[in-house]
Amino acid sequence: MFGDGVVYTLLFISLYFEVFLLVTFLEKRAGRTATVPVKNPSSKLPSVCIVVPCFNEENTLALTMQSIFALRYPRDLLETIIVDDGSTDGTLAVAKKFERNGVRVLQKENGGKFTALNLALENSDAEIIGCLDADSTVGENALRRAVAVFENPDIAAVTPGVHVRKPKTALQHIQNAEYALSVFNRFMFAALGSVFITPGAFSIYRAKTIRDLGGWRHGHSTEDMELALRMQENGHKIANAPTAAVFTAAPRTIAGLFHQRVRWTYGFLRNLSDYKFMFANRAYGNLGLFILPFALISIGTGIYFFMRVLWYGFENIYDLIARIEITGIAPHPSFDLFYFNTSAMLMISIVTIALVLALISAGSWLGTGRRMPPVGTPLFILLYGLLVPLWISTALFRAVFKTGVRWR
Repeated sequence: MFGDGVVYTLLFISLYFEVFLLVTFLEKRAGRTATVPVKNPSSKLPSVCIVVPCFNEENTLALTMQSIFALRYPRDLLETIIVDDGSTDGTLAVAKKFERNGVRVLQKENGGKFTALNLALENSDAEIIGCLDADSTVGENALRRAVAVFENPDIAAVTPGVHVRKPKTALQHIQNAEYALSVFNRFMFAALGSVFITPGAFSIYRAKTIRDLGGWRHGHSTEDMELALRMQENGHKIANAPTAAVFTAAPRTIAGLFHQRVRWTYGFLRNLSDYKFMFANRAYGNLGLFILPFALISIGTGIYFFMRVLWYGFENIYDLIARIEITGIAPHPSFDLFYFNTSAMLMISIVTIALVLALISAGSWLGTGRRMPPVGTPLFILLYGLLVPLWISTALFRAVFKTGVRWR
């Protein structure tokens, strides 16, 4: 059947991609930096500016600033710029409490995160500039570990290892497992020269590179993705330091998660449309030939499997209702090991799940040093695939009709 052929093809592609990443990871195993820094004993630490863009963050800003103050980095080389992007709550008042040596507060009309970052860029002479979202906290050694990668002069940006901050709900534990998988993927994408997003949660850059590229852009509400693609377009290298840990607040509700992921997926699709010349273009190496095509295929795969599950679900319900109407007897569920499904499709699915578990474990080890996967991993494997198609379908609809998305 044609449908079975499509399923086997998509499962094979997913399996191939996971095996490729895992084998490449096992071959490299050279420390926990996706790009090895060039050792230069005479090098000095660069000056750094951390930008904290804020819009209605009065409840989270203080915790973010406390983590910045705890950073193990010379105070005379570190400045922080808090940019109040037209907040309508008490964010500005909270920000002013931290305004002292090394911390400046800038205020502007609301224009979006990218405008806040550009304002800070205009007001800083630091060699390195980074963004820390006002709902995130950073590990005390994160900055030193990320800055060390810039000893390699070819590196223009470094992405961190992003984790969920103190997960409490089942949904947050699911996201924590997802983030562990993302730590692994981001590490491998950097090793392959294929990073297409520099997360707002503490990615740092050479300030000169950002200025040469013209600063941040709107990027369809995903300025971090747009900038990463623009950097790759212009031949700049993006590295990853997974032990540069940052902890972000994860959505507590399905609605919050749905809204966030619709924005992320919508931004990816629109930015991919803007940078479609990279797609399947060998001039952009693994990013163009491998990573971007697979990312697009994975979106199509999610939608296809979701629709297939719905179709068979409705079909089975229809058959059950028809059987009850004809016989007047509801069938009783039974289980017999003799009839255990040993089809090739089931075996491939089991292997795929085992590989996902291995990749999550690898991401946990890279980011935290723990070899065991997060406690939410079983829920992630069981439920996450049912949620993803919901926001993928919505984002695809909005991207096709260019309806836009709201940040909040």
